[in-house]
Amino acid sequence: MPPAPPADRVAPLHWRALLAAAALSAALATALLLPGALRCALWREHDCRASIGLKGGIGLALLLWGLWLAAALTQPLLPRAGVARRWGLAVQIGGLTLLFATLNGVLHTVGVPDGRLNAYTLQMLLTFAACVCLGLEYRQRGSLGQADAERLQRNEQTLARQLDEARAALLQAQVEPHFLFNTLAHLRRLARTDAQAAHAMLADLRRYLAAALPELRQAETPLARELELVVAFLALHQRRIGPERLALRYEIAPGLEDVIVPSTCLLTLAENAIKHGISPQVEGGEICVRAGPDPEAPGLLRLEVADTGAGMGSSSGSGTGLATLRARLAAAHGAEAKLSLHLNQPRGLIARVQLPWPGR
Repeated sequence: MPPAPPADRVAPLHWRALLAAAALSAALATALLLPGALRCALWREHDCRASIGLKGGIGLALLLWGLWLAAALTQPLLPRAGVARRWGLAVQIGGLTLLFATLNGVLHTVGVPDGRLNAYTLQMLLTFAACVCLGLEYRQRGSLGQADAERLQRNEQTLARQLDEARAALLQAQVEPHFLFNTLAHLRRLARTDAQAAHAMLADLRRYLAAALPELRQAETPLARELELVVAFLALHQRRIGPERLALRYEIAPGLEDVIVPSTCLLTLAENAIKHGISPQVEGGEICVRAGPDPEAPGLLRLEVADTGAGMGSSSGSGTGLATLRARLAAAHGAEAKLSLHLNQPRGLIARVQLPWPGR
């Protein structure tokens, strides 16, 4: 939306305004001449010599249009606001009245036929000048009011967007990797029983933290970074609960490394799969991470984390992590982004995020 012009530049000199003023002047001149013309047509005894003919009507229309044009040209010269503008408006009306009273003396369009200045002519020209100047003044005030309203609307939209970004950042900051406590406890136990396994798990933890900490400070990230974070996260869990209880699989379409996605979105889905899908089962299961074009909705990117765990339960989808992710998606993309849960086959759950894919 373009910015509104300043107060001293709101002048109705566009060609459409000129044509509208000409049409209005012609209509007003016709309305002024019509009573006299009707009297001449209906009452033959009426003296029509004082009536204004077609030539006089055209002159009256030109006089009114010239009055409007002069008011439009002098309006930007008025003071900007306050008492000074009111006095300037009064001077403008008086000056235009005197100017066009002199011009009317030449054209003989208003008043007596000989063009002499009298109270009737002065009153009529003063009325015309006041209507034109005040009309232009109110038109300018309306334009400026509309411009102010549009500016306030733009500011409101900007503030709303900033509020959404701040809310998303706050929601994202609330997502804490609670599994770190369990990981550190397991690492302490391994340090007492299997130093080599503890060393490997510590390396996985270091790789996860190196990927996770920068992402927690950003709202968006390339998909390659997000996958690096998820791979490190799942590797830690696989080492913690055992590879015999957690199998991992990745199905990533090529060419998606630089696609921008909400940071920690896949991580949230992976956390949900571990917590509600794999951990409740003694035998564990498999987690598959997928990313690619949505086959059912062209123009969307589909991110999925599918597990063969406990499946849809009473708490599925009601956790803080998924609720936070939904709020972040709504704040960033509105209705274009969606988080949904689906039953997996033969068992388990699929958590799916659909995102707009600009440029596809």
